[in-house]
Amino acid sequence: MSPQRDTHWEVIAAIFEQLRTKYPRTEGAAKAEGGHWSYEDVEFVAEVISKGTAANDYGPKKAAYATAEVPVYVIADPYQGRCHIYTDPKGSDYEVETRVPFGKHVDLTHTVVGLTLKTQEFPRD
Repeated sequence: MSPQRDTHWEVIAAIFEQLRTKYPRTEGAAKAEGGHWSYEDVEFVAEVISKGTAANDYGPKKAAYATAEVPVYVIADPYQGRCHIYTDPKGSDYEVETRVPFGKHVDLTHTVVGLTLKTQEFPRD
């Protein structure tokens, strides 16, 4: 994702830094023929929305990730000042949605992510 505003970059950086403390740079997945990653290896997706991408992130992308059975999809929404956490994909949707305001911890310890995402440094737009 290309950050379009400082707010987006700050949220992306905060998520990345927290993930890097738990996960090394190397992945356990292997590229398929043609050099592409397999969608079956994706376990977690985080999106930081912008006004221009919000409808896509909450709509078609969410449906595509659920269909691909991505276990955890997190949308950080600086306009709402909250994270939406989607888990338990079934068909083209997720059965569980949890909303956490910026400033509170996002508990992903019960998921494949296995960590608590701290959002107190997430700026609002």
